[in-house]
Amino acid sequence: MNMLDDLTDEQREIIVSLPYRVGLWISLSDMTGGQESTTQELTVLSAIINGFAEEVFGSELVQYIMADTLSKKDEWPNWSGDSESVLYDCEIALSILADHVDDKKELGAFAVRLTEIAEAVAGAFREYEHMSVVQRIILYMSYFVAKIKSALKKTHYISLKEFLSISRQERRALDALSNALSLEK
Repeated sequence: MNMLDDLTDEQREIIVSLPYRVGLWISLSDMTGGQESTTQELTVLSAIINGFAEEVFGSELVQYIMADTLSKKDEWPNWSGDSESVLYDCEIALSILADHVDDKKELGAFAVRLTEIAEAVAGAFREYEHMSVVQRIILYMSYFVAKIKSALKKTHYISLKEFLSISRQERRALDALSNALSLEK
């Protein structure tokens, strides 16, 4: 038996659907690339959920959640229509989990996994292929500003290659997700 069994059906669905819904929400944040980008991003989403469900190292709770998400793959299309509430549901999920787990590291592990899913989906398709010289300069400058801010906070920042695979809209969505998943509120 795991902690998920103690939740109401509604609470459990909010938590279990989030890994898929977060990835889909990031994918939908930028429609550049059309169906090709959507296909690549959803393929990555499915693969990363599968990988996290099989991972035996790390958070046991997160592994249960991911395994449950994967076992409900036939419900993913039903979860696709509710992307507007993803950020709110992230906050609700953390609140629910906080009431049911003793180890706060489990909350952090869940937030990290959702962020990793979002970043993997965002990086699955390179939207920055056709840019003017001025757009490229602005893009590179924004990368180095973000890198410096990260260094000042003494946190890791993604590589330039990873940065170039994430569009401005996806980056905004990732920032909003990070705020919603913040445990510092």
